[in-house]
Amino acid sequence: MERNIHTKAIVLSVRRFGELHKAVTLLTQDNGLLDVIIFGSRKGKKTSIAPLFSISDVLLYNNTTRKQISLVEAVSSFIPINITESLEANFTASFMCELVSKTESDDSQTTFALLSEALKALEEKPDNYKTITSLFIWSLINLSGAAPDLGVCPICEKPYQEEQVLYYSTSLQVPSCKDCADYLDFLLLPGMRRYLRYTLGKTFKEAIEVEINEKAQDRVYKYMLFWAKSFSQTNLKTLTALQSL
Repeated sequence: MERNIHTKAIVLSVRRFGELHKAVTLLTQDNGLLDVIIFGSRKGKKTSIAPLFSISDVLLYNNTTRKQISLVEAVSSFIPINITESLEANFTASFMCELVSKTESDDSQTTFALLSEALKALEEKPDNYKTITSLFIWSLINLSGAAPDLGVCPICEKPYQEEQVLYYSTSLQVPSCKDCADYLDFLLLPGMRRYLRYTLGKTFKEAIEVEINEKAQDRVYKYMLFWAKSFSQTNLKTLTALQSL
C-alpha cells in the first residue's frame, strides 16, 4: 500500500481514540476495509470531518513505521440528514455498515457501489427501510457468490415446483427443498421466492422500485434478516435493534 492514498470512502463506524482523536472504519473503493485515525478530530476544525455514513473523497496517510493509517482530508459528496433523524433508518444504515464490515468482499468497488446506492436510497426514502434492507442483504449475498438461483435445490439439484415452499439448510446457509433441509421452521414461500428471483436480475435502484404488498414485505424482511445472520456467521450487534422495530 502506498504512503499517500487517494480514494473514495464510506464511514462505517466512528469511535473515540484517546482524548482528542477518533478511530473510524472505512469502506474504501480501492482498498476495501481500512481502520484509520483522525487526529485532533474531537476538537477544533476537524470535529465535522467524515461523519458517520458519509461518502467522501479522502486522502489517507499510511505510516508504515507505526503501522497506522490516518485520515488527512475528506471532501464529502454525501452527508446523511434524513437517516440520522429517523430511528429506523439509522438502525438500518448501522446494520448495513456492520454487515459489510463482517463479510468483507474481494470486490471492494462493487461492494462500495452497492452500499453507496443503499445509503442514498435510504436517505431519499427512510420509510422504505424494510425493502432497502432486504434487497441490500440479497445483493450482498449474491455479490459474495453464495446466492442460489432459487430454481433448483442446491443440494439434490431437483427443480422446484412453482408453488413449492422452501426450507433451510444450515450447513450450506441457503434455502433448500424439505428433504435436504435441517431447519423446517424457516420458510421461503413461493411469492417471496418469485420476488427475490425477479429482483436479482435488476440493478439495486430498479429492484427497490418493484412493488410488493406490506404483508409480503414484512415476510421477506424477516427472512432476509435471518439469512444475513446465518450468512455472516457472526454476532451482528445491530441486528437486535432492527428486529425490535
